[in-house]
Amino acid sequence: VTLLGGTWRLEHCSIESSRPKHRACAGVVLRGGARLELVDCTISTASSAVQICDAECSLLARGTTFRNVRTAVFAERGGRITVTGCAFETQLGSDVALRLSADTRGAVRGNTASGPRALWGRLLPPAGVEVDTAAGGGGDQLPL
Repeated sequence: VTLLGGTWRLEHCSIESSRPKHRACAGVVLRGGARLELVDCTISTASSAVQICDAECSLLARGTTFRNVRTAVFAERGGRITVTGCAFETQLGSDVALRLSADTRGAVRGNTASGPRALWGRLLPPAGVEVDTAAGGGGDQLPL
């Protein structure tokens, strides 16, 4: 799904690769200032579940499950994210739930993560992202 601007809300939906056992390129791509709200959705079997392509885009994800993805949320050039109450299920050692550029802003709170690298992998969250250190992701999160 590619969103070229506008405001979008996806609720109680499932997005997955059309090729069983093979990860698709991306579940949802945000471009041109697109704003997406994901509520109680499942995105599975993708290289990037949500790809934020420019700083004017924003993502609000609540209660969404990201399963078997290389990166659940990938912010290439900043943008704004709020991710709360989501579940991240990564499988491979190279998978990471959140891969955010240094200029990404927002908050990550009350999420659960399972897999070898949890939420952040070997990287720390960007300074502009508030992080709930009590929720999934282990000791690789810094309080802000």
